[in-house]
Amino acid sequence: MKQTNTAHKTIFLNEAIEALAIEKDGWYIDATFGAGGHTELILQNGGKVIAFDFDDQAIVVGQKKLNQFVAQKKLIFIRENFSKLKVSLEKVKKTTQIKKISGILFDFGTSTDQLMNQSRGFSFSGAGELDMRMDNRLGVKAKDLLALLSEKQLSDLFFTLGGEKDSRKIAKTIVALRKKGEFITTNQDLALLIEKIKKFRGKTHPATKVFQALRIAINGELDNIENALPQALDVMANQARMVTISFHEGEDRIAKQTFKKWRQENRGEIITKKAIMPDAEAVRANPRCRSAKMRIFEKQGELRSKRECPGVK
Repeated sequence: MKQTNTAHKTIFLNEAIEALAIEKDGWYIDATFGAGGHTELILQNGGKVIAFDFDDQAIVVGQKKLNQFVAQKKLIFIRENFSKLKVSLEKVKKTTQIKKISGILFDFGTSTDQLMNQSRGFSFSGAGELDMRMDNRLGVKAKDLLALLSEKQLSDLFFTLGGEKDSRKIAKTIVALRKKGEFITTNQDLALLIEKIKKFRGKTHPATKVFQALRIAINGELDNIENALPQALDVMANQARMVTISFHEGEDRIAKQTFKKWRQENRGEIITKKAIMPDAEAVRANPRCRSAKMRIFEKQGELRSKRECPGVK
């Protein structure tokens, strides 16, 4: 089943679901519900889903869109970060008949709807507050980091989490403005500041890497992944598969190294010896997916045929 044309285009939609090898009435965890593309296809293929997302807006939209599956008790939403996957699942099990988790999917990407949201500070346009919290229960906002971190701390953040080559120049400019009592408080403020420092190259906005770095830092994204993957392996049944989709080198590195460690510990098998990348046609249709990488790990037990996994030889 192909995805319909919507504002958000789910990358590796069919590939990820095929990799999970959905069992009818089996329970699957979509650890990053987002726009709900993967969850919907799991449901349409006969599976049941426990969907995690700490963005309350994503859950509200998802509940409305997939209300029939919620009513049939085939879809359960949990408003929580996947770093609390294990304890959250235990709570669900106490009030349901769920005994076995047949697969887990992590899509670490941010939905287009979120990235284009001006009021939450993700978008380059508009004068919304520079917030960037996926979970509005978190205390620190992106504007707070720009107001409090030193020039070196900001520079290191922009370079390490965003790969921004002009990180020092941008950090220096932000701190110089602070000393004059001028603080960056909106997404537009930050985007315009960076546009004055860097020129547009191609279609990529010059503020892309700085915005990415701030979003990752505010939401603790890399730490959350490191905490969540071991929990996911623990709750999975034998022969269940874990699929990760990353869009950032740091995210993919964690998945790659974690899977390698598990293989050395004989806890399962890496199905994708090399990460699966989107083909040229997918990139043309959705340029945002050009950096995407998908990896698959199968927990210990008699391995399924690798031929069930698209792109794996």
